[in-house]
Amino acid sequence: MEDKKKIILDCDPGSDDAIAIMLALFSEKLDVLGITVVNGNRILPKTLENTLRMKQFLGSSVPVYAGCVEPLVCNLIPERKPELPRVTKNDCHGDYLKLPEATIGAEPQHAVNYLVDTLMESDGDITLVTVGPLTNIAMAIRMEPRIVGKIKEIVSMGGGHIACNISSSAEFNYWADPEAAKIVMDTPVPKVILPLDATWKACISYDEAKELERIGTPAAKFAAELAKLRIEGLKVNDVSEHNFELRHTPGTVAEKVLYRYDTDRAPIHDALAVAYCIDPSVVTELVDCNVDIDISLGLCDGRMVADVHNTLKGSAPVTAKVALNADSGKFVQMLFEHLSKTVPVK
Repeated sequence: MEDKKKIILDCDPGSDDAIAIMLALFSEKLDVLGITVVNGNRILPKTLENTLRMKQFLGSSVPVYAGCVEPLVCNLIPERKPELPRVTKNDCHGDYLKLPEATIGAEPQHAVNYLVDTLMESDGDITLVTVGPLTNIAMAIRMEPRIVGKIKEIVSMGGGHIACNISSSAEFNYWADPEAAKIVMDTPVPKVILPLDATWKACISYDEAKELERIGTPAAKFAAELAKLRIEGLKVNDVSEHNFELRHTPGTVAEKVLYRYDTDRAPIHDALAVAYCIDPSVVTELVDCNVDIDISLGLCDGRMVADVHNTLKGSAPVTAKVALNADSGKFVQMLFEHLSKTVPVK
């Protein structure tokens, strides 16, 4: 029997994080050692409460650890990130998952200490799956640099090559703590990055969400509810009628670039990172490149810079594999398969 892949899931729930947690805990291919929680989609008390609600809802025994309350440094200049930490927002996440309030608690150990201790005591066989800002991971690296040699791989949902969502150039997870993202990207740890370019290729449609709901298990019904919330919450109007016509013209570049304007479907960003750990073939295109993070403020603050064109002519090493495409049908089928279960593996 194939050995299970050992993972630690670092998250900031979040509707897509919630589905990622379900996918991870129902997978027989993953050994989820722990879940670490970070400030991100909401302030830490809310992301932690949502994680505990998910653990309680699923009846899981996986330990949960509360992590960093603030980004490393980016909100020290108030005008740089005026909405961080994010207390509340009218978006596709909501403040709290619509589940019973948690009556269980987090482990007493801080998430960063847990990461350091667990990695240092390991055989170098643990994959970190990060689906929120990278604050916990960067802080652990700064606290004990030797963990870099103990991390088997980092699978990270974040960034965008063409795509963006929090600014005209950046994706939220890396934008919310650019310095943390840069610390992680600058390490020699093998990395697979699932940016918005790939996650928007692995969407669930409204009809598929209704099909998921009909499976009837508590997990499937709750995930379907979250998916429909995301479809409604992520609707974006075309900038102009011209853009609308152009993206509906077969064979145009715009048809491929302006994909997020379809309004009957939405990505479950974070769940794709877990899906990749279960079955890497769900990601259909990975490119080798040097990846950096812009921390110079301005319009590109927090932007993932993936040098896919080798502009540095080989003088900078390949530091990550960046996903550009995914198999939407396979991803949705993975959701159907795993969320039809009623008892988590752990």
